[in-house]
Amino acid sequence: MRIQLSAAVTMLVLGFGAADAAGQAKPATSTQAPNAATGAGEIKIDEPTALKVSALEARMSAVLANFALLQRQAQDLQQEMSKLIEERKTLVQDAAKKSSVDVKDPNEWLFDNKGQRFVRNPRPAGAAPAAPAR
Repeated sequence: MRIQLSAAVTMLVLGFGAADAAGQAKPATSTQAPNAATGAGEIKIDEPTALKVSALEARMSAVLANFALLQRQAQDLQQEMSKLIEERKTLVQDAAKKSSVDVKDPNEWLFDNKGQRFVRNPRPAGAAPAAPAR
């Protein structure tokens, strides 16, 4: 999930950045008369259109900033999840030692809330993890 989100955010960031660098996202905002001669790499626009473009540019910048924040939050959540998985692994292994049970893969064990115990639930190769019983 993190990789997909990071890739999507990176593509958006690079897309906006490339458009800015190419001059596509920021048209010229000159207030010269519309019938003035323009160069081939420039488009003259009137003042109301320039205001609309400025507003759109500001909104695009805000969206881009939100994507960057979202990416950072996703990274923080992934780190937190990794810590939680490690803590769970330790709990499963400690409980197994007390019960004299061999734990090869801590991810094969599900917590049963009703029975207050870990129950072994081996996953077939390539299958998604099963949800714990409630």
